[in-house]
Amino acid sequence: MKDFNLQLFSDYAENIIISLVIFLLIGVEIWLINRGSTYLKNKVIYFKSNLFKIQSFELIPLGKQKLVVIGLINIFRILTIVLSINFSLLFILGLFPATKAQVTKLLELIIVPIKGNVLDVIDYLPKLFAIIIILIIFRYLFKLVKILAKEIENGMISISTFRPLWAKTTAKIVNFILLAFMLIMIIPIMPGYESLAFKGVATFLAALITIGGSSVIANFMAGIVISYMNPCKLGDWIQIENTTGEVIEMSQFAIKVRTAKMTIVSIPYTKGLSSHIVNFSGEQENHSILLHTNVSIGYDVGWEKVNELLISAASLTESVDHSIPAFVRQIKLDDFYVVYELNAYTTDISQMYHTYSELHKHILNVFNKEGIEILSPHYRIERPSGGTL
Repeated sequence: MKDFNLQLFSDYAENIIISLVIFLLIGVEIWLINRGSTYLKNKVIYFKSNLFKIQSFELIPLGKQKLVVIGLINIFRILTIVLSINFSLLFILGLFPATKAQVTKLLELIIVPIKGNVLDVIDYLPKLFAIIIILIIFRYLFKLVKILAKEIENGMISISTFRPLWAKTTAKIVNFILLAFMLIMIIPIMPGYESLAFKGVATFLAALITIGGSSVIANFMAGIVISYMNPCKLGDWIQIENTTGEVIEMSQFAIKVRTAKMTIVSIPYTKGLSSHIVNFSGEQENHSILLHTNVSIGYDVGWEKVNELLISAASLTESVDHSIPAFVRQIKLDDFYVVYELNAYTTDISQMYHTYSELHKHILNVFNKEGIEILSPHYRIERPSGGTL
């Protein structure tokens, strides 16, 4: 038995030595591949010239170019190492008669799928090039729309009956339409388009959007309508339903308002579209709004005196615009009192609530100095029990 083992070892000694040498060469090859890929990646990282640049315009940013090249280097490194190990092992198995018959089967298992995939990739190359060309064309169309929108918004390009404030919203709509056309052109030539899996996933996504995204789509469309209505802009003081405050952000789905209490309220566009938006700031700078407050005084005080006192209270309030005279309206003649409405102008919209507080304070002061109570008197007659008056 020992002689047989020595004989067996002597018969395969050369093959064993060759195998060991091959394993050593594989290790050296892997080391060289890793060192070479590291060297190439360092060269790419410190490469400063943009190959896709026309004067000052970058077709593809340099950072993205580097990421793509480094990714390709890593893929090539991994494939080279895997193929080297694989074919080296197959060569070693072919040296021994016991495993030589299995090499052909293993080669078929490896080469046939690779060959099929390579042929599929070669057949798909024309469609791949078409997708790349479509992506490049639509990318520059998106950039062109963005540039035109910015020029229109800045007033560099003027279009009759088209307001510059509509440019950003219109650009979003045009880009959305372009994106839809791009997907219509690309999806039919994507790999696996005719497969049942692709159709099933597409159907599932369509159902998901239809069921769960109806409110989101409605809110998005309401935002587009409000953008063309242009009821407000950043910095304006507005009121939507019971919320009043300064507009600090207008996103794609909501208006963010900072109230006088310094709280942030997000109002969906559907709220603004279903109700009404009150803009206190107006469309022009230094816009004046009319502040008004009501007091009720009995008939025993003459209306001339009440009007005089209310106007004097308005004149004492600092935030009131004194260049426009304040005025008083007698808005209601009730059974026992008269309701007076004081109207005064102000341009300091952000201090509106503070101005109201100051105005009310001065109204109280001037009426108290005159000894006039601000109240709504009511009179009651008590009849004797069993008879008439």
